[in-house]
Amino acid sequence: MSNDAQLFQNAPSRRRALSEAALVLVTVFVPGSLALLDLVPRLVITCLLAAWGLALLRPWVDWRAGQMPRAVGAVLLFGLALGASMAGGWLGGEGVVPPPRLGVQHKGVSAEGDGQDVQKVVEITRVVPGAPADGRLEVGDRILGVDGQMLSSSDPEEEFQERIRTAGDGASTEMRFIVQRKGEMSEVKVTVGPTPNASPFKKPDAILWLCLRALGVSLLVGLLLWRDGQGPAQLGLVREGLGREILISVPVVVGAYAANIAASIPLAVLGVFLKLTDKELMARKEVATGLVEMGLSVPVFAAAMVLVAGFEELAFRGFLVPRLKLLLGNWPAAVVLSAALFGLGHFYEGVLAVVQTAVLGAYFGFVFVFVRRFRLPSVMLAHAAFNTINFTLMIWLQRSGVLEKITAPRLPAP
Repeated sequence: MSNDAQLFQNAPSRRRALSEAALVLVTVFVPGSLALLDLVPRLVITCLLAAWGLALLRPWVDWRAGQMPRAVGAVLLFGLALGASMAGGWLGGEGVVPPPRLGVQHKGVSAEGDGQDVQKVVEITRVVPGAPADGRLEVGDRILGVDGQMLSSSDPEEEFQERIRTAGDGASTEMRFIVQRKGEMSEVKVTVGPTPNASPFKKPDAILWLCLRALGVSLLVGLLLWRDGQGPAQLGLVREGLGREILISVPVVVGAYAANIAASIPLAVLGVFLKLTDKELMARKEVATGLVEMGLSVPVFAAAMVLVAGFEELAFRGFLVPRLKLLLGNWPAAVVLSAALFGLGHFYEGVLAVVQTAVLGAYFGFVFVFVRRFRLPSVMLAHAAFNTINFTLMIWLQRSGVLEKITAPRLPAP
């Protein structure tokens, strides 16, 4: 039996394949935002996912057939899978968005300076209710200086953002603003909060929740395969030639870097054209800093990546690509759509990072389908190695100070 024929042995119907693929995707993406919701909508979503999964597993069929242990086992294992997948959203607070440090929006305007020279200043256009600036700064205020130092006349917005971000080394602190309000100068003191960080890796235990979600989704995929009468072979997981798969993962990693670099060049040009470069660099710096500050050693991180990257390949390549092939009718479309969905899961790194990650996902999908002919181990190992090498580089960049230099100085609005 050929590899592709084996992959579709006992394949589900198109309708069931669509429902299975959608359930896995929702289970992958939802937990990251679950903590943003109140208790009631969180419960509703969890119950809906539970009902959805049970509808696909159909334990009552086994119960009616007299196979009670099988039915009870399916329910218990699905509960374990759903609980592990959503534990971070319920207990880890991984999606909580921190409050703004100052809480203002602003723009650069031209004003007459000393000697009637025209210069740029920062003008407040909005004050977020309840934020530190509320009741202290007002719409229309012009910020001329921060903490006793006047802002640059060439690009005051950039310097304004930089000083807010770095004040107090990121901890809560009092800042003094030189403000021009209705033609009069004054000093306004505002106690700003800690620097917000959108990186999902900022919490020390973030990797734990990520590993739990990996285990939960992997178990869910296994249960869906079991219900369809399929097994590891239908994911491209084979034991034969495993040593060779380990060796093949080395050139696959090299190819991943080639694909990543090839995507980076046009995306960098596009970023400059769309004026996204500074925001993208800052988002990636936040991710890199969050990863490094977790304090994991390279061996521990590598072990975690075997699980996390393995789950991503299991879900997006081994499981999702064949399901999408059933729905779309051809392999290239299945690989591309799976890669696009994979890229969306990395939106926290920036818009361009979504595209870059999608390209990487398309590369891994291409290797899985057209190069390795539906053998997944080498792709899983290559993905884990790719992430680990990047993590090692992040540590070096952070400790050497290079990361700070390449991401400075332009920053997003405070």
